[in-house]
Amino acid sequence: MKRIVVIAFAVICLFAAIVISLPVSAAGGYLRGDADGDGNVNIKDVTTIQRHLADIDRLSGNRIKAADVDGNGLNIDDATRIQRYLAEFENIYHINETVTVPDPTTPQPTSDPFELPVVPKK
Repeated sequence: MKRIVVIAFAVICLFAAIVISLPVSAAGGYLRGDADGDGNVNIKDVTTIQRHLADIDRLSGNRIKAADVDGNGLNIDDATRIQRYLAEFENIYHINETVTVPDPTTPQPTSDPFELPVVPKK
């Protein structure tokens, strides 16, 4: 019986480790600047963008959104911005930050959630 408990605990720990290590894109979002989708922003992402622009490999979905760090379409400027981030220049484009993508099946609020309620006059 003790052996079964130990095996069950090991399986649960393994499952938890797998779930925690999933990339952000599997959780409904992406990491800005992570063009290759490995969960890290590094020089490989710059190379991935360059390969996309040279029509060697094609990006799609959240990977192209992650690669377009400045939001004006994927171009060589995005690769340069990631290089500047890696060289520890300013990070005005929030590179290496998680961008969540809302679930399209979930209804979105129609009003501002921070809007103060109207208090009637007495």
